[in-house]
Amino acid sequence: MTNSSSPDVLIVGGGVIGCLTAYELAKGGASVTLVEADAIASGASGTSGGWLTPYSHTYDPAMLALSPASLELHRGLATALPEETGIDHGFEDAPFLRCALYETGALELRDWQALRASEGVAMEWISPEDVRQITPWVTADIVGALRSDSEPTLDSYRLTVSAMQAAEKHGAKVVSGRVTGLVQGDADGTASGVTLEDGTTLTAGKVMLSMGPWTGATAEWIGSSLPITPQRGQLVYLDPSTADDGPELNVGLSVIEVQGSIIKKRLTDTAVGATKEAVGFDRSTTSEARELLLSQGAAISDRVATAGISGQTACLRPITPDGRPYVGAAPLWDNVFVAAGHASEGIHYSAVTAVAMAGLIANGQSPVDISSLNLERAVS
Repeated sequence: MTNSSSPDVLIVGGGVIGCLTAYELAKGGASVTLVEADAIASGASGTSGGWLTPYSHTYDPAMLALSPASLELHRGLATALPEETGIDHGFEDAPFLRCALYETGALELRDWQALRASEGVAMEWISPEDVRQITPWVTADIVGALRSDSEPTLDSYRLTVSAMQAAEKHGAKVVSGRVTGLVQGDADGTASGVTLEDGTTLTAGKVMLSMGPWTGATAEWIGSSLPITPQRGQLVYLDPSTADDGPELNVGLSVIEVQGSIIKKRLTDTAVGATKEAVGFDRSTTSEARELLLSQGAAISDRVATAGISGQTACLRPITPDGRPYVGAAPLWDNVFVAAGHASEGIHYSAVTAVAMAGLIANGQSPVDISSLNLERAVS
């Protein structure tokens, strides 16, 4: 069976990048259908820590160059999307404090501060006394901290759902189904649509593949290498503070000598995370991860050790060999595009990726330089 009407663009994957791209395209006047196998934001986009930082994966200059634009776009979305959908997705600017327990850690942070300054990102070194004036959550005996004021947080589930609802307001449609392959078009190097698991064919002028870690399986569809693999990331959530506990957390926290971060959220509970586990497509949570994350958080704050646990989540991040996502046209195809592989920074880079893909798909040109993210490097 074939669908009766063909949209300009068919997007496979209902995560944040797929939904924001659908929004950008539909807002620009394109007809868009998004296909999702489960539910909107059912993968990593729904359980991400929602920390808009470019510093959780690799300090790749090519990615860091895109960070300011993506952050600025997120600030715009924080106003535009709630106006369109009525959904507050919790965007909030709050300081993030990277603390040091020892002088060696302080030196490492100072070097890191200098690198960020060379990129035009100013961060302030503050004393232990300054830290404790900002937040009582820091109970460890620290030697100082680096303060960042350019790493906001948001609720990634609400962002993704809001983006898709806004796209629908501009005419986009959502179809439920599991895509199993591309349909070859009449001309070489073109696809006329996709096939679903139930045998349905969905036709479209152009196709974008954005399925998180599952995008790697589409290498067989596009006929070229696409080495994207899953990495499990677990988070633990803390119960809200009671009157006896003291103030709620008002900053994000980490300690340089220990992995992990404490992420302050405006609409959801404080998150402690996150693990980086190579376990295939296993999305289960584990007690071992919970104990590890709590011990890492307790290294900076006794509040983590004494707080109740409100929840634990696990998601699968898409990882590439060189740490960069694959964003752009698929080799050998004139009308097939890929946007996946952003690792733990998918939420942060989702805004700039969506704008880039919308421009590339709609008129053949991205408004930002994404040449370093091209898919040709996967087969070189």
